[in-house]
Amino acid sequence: MKKQILLAIIFVFILITGSFPQAQPSYSNLDYGGSGNPRQKLDIYLPQTGNKPFPVVVWIHGGAWMSGSKSNVNGLYLLNHGFAVVSINYRLTDEAIFPAQIHDCKGAVRWLRANAQKYDLNPNKIGVFGSSAGGHLAALLGTSGGVENLEGNIGGNLSFSSRVLAVCDWYGPTNLLTIINYPSSIDHSLATSPEGKLIGGAIKDNIDKAIAASPITYVSKDDPPFLIMHGTQDMTVPFHQSVELDSAYKKINHDVLFIPQQGAGHGGGAFNSDSTRNRIINFFIRTLSANTGVEYLEEIPQGFFLEQNYPNPFNPNTIISYQIPTLSRVTLKIYDVLGREVATLVDELKEPGSYNFEWRIDNSEISSRYSSGIFFYTLRADKFIQTKKLVLLK
Repeated sequence: MKKQILLAIIFVFILITGSFPQAQPSYSNLDYGGSGNPRQKLDIYLPQTGNKPFPVVVWIHGGAWMSGSKSNVNGLYLLNHGFAVVSINYRLTDEAIFPAQIHDCKGAVRWLRANAQKYDLNPNKIGVFGSSAGGHLAALLGTSGGVENLEGNIGGNLSFSSRVLAVCDWYGPTNLLTIINYPSSIDHSLATSPEGKLIGGAIKDNIDKAIAASPITYVSKDDPPFLIMHGTQDMTVPFHQSVELDSAYKKINHDVLFIPQQGAGHGGGAFNSDSTRNRIINFFIRTLSANTGVEYLEEIPQGFFLEQNYPNPFNPNTIISYQIPTLSRVTLKIYDVLGREVATLVDELKEPGSYNFEWRIDNSEISSRYSSGIFFYTLRADKFIQTKKLVLLK
């Protein structure tokens, strides 16, 4: 009976949503680890449309860190929008415990950058997408940029960055210390639970390891934009795991969009809808193709900043302030939550200095198209980019 329950848990964890017809990889079983280990190989799917080098979305499969394969790939609909999709394997918990899994993921990203030219990939535009255990690893890739003890040396290529520029996290565990506090069909406190197998023992006996394996531990302002989706009726990974990550980012006014999937469980339901696919497509267009994410190659200088005084319901105008340290071509644009450009506020050459832009929402085109909601305003000055959240109240 216990074996049947465990198999059922694993099946739920590897549930891959979506019914997009399976494409064949352009390149199969590429050895990013350099050791011949099949768990350290990846497949590359190249689009038939779009401009080379292609922006990249790395897919990380689920399976409770105990099963699953790169052949269970999601997001292939992104090929139709000019993205390359890379599906990776990583070592499972029957072979190695944490941090082996994130070491593998970071090694794969470094390998992609090191070999980008060979496979027509853009090393400056790499995002990540994962579900369940893969969602956990995708989120951890996003939050732990620059965390040395999670870097590892898998595959070498250590002169290349393992940072990603965008994260789509589907119902991944985010805080192993609190996952035991919510209703679930799994007793996450046990050493035999998926989390217990990941860190090598019961959470209560391995607090430091649980903290180290939790994406929420590393949340910071220099993280990439996040799109989080989670079923409100998920009894495998509790819904509140994503609520916690979203709340942590909201506290620092970070670029995060949390989409609760009403009535959905651990996958299924709205995860299969066209609207969900469109959100993902537009998210990666905004963060990768449209150049509104923060580049990983350069640190943003101290003299470059962006801020905004939030409007209130009785004052529909807002002041957006920005500062640039050098003569730059400046663009200041507004995007909606689907990543669609809705307004260009500034597009011109600017001298170094501080600027204030007064935007009267009630006099703009956006007023007739939207009532209220959350938007993003993005400042680009040459190669430096910042994106922040804007709340429109009317």
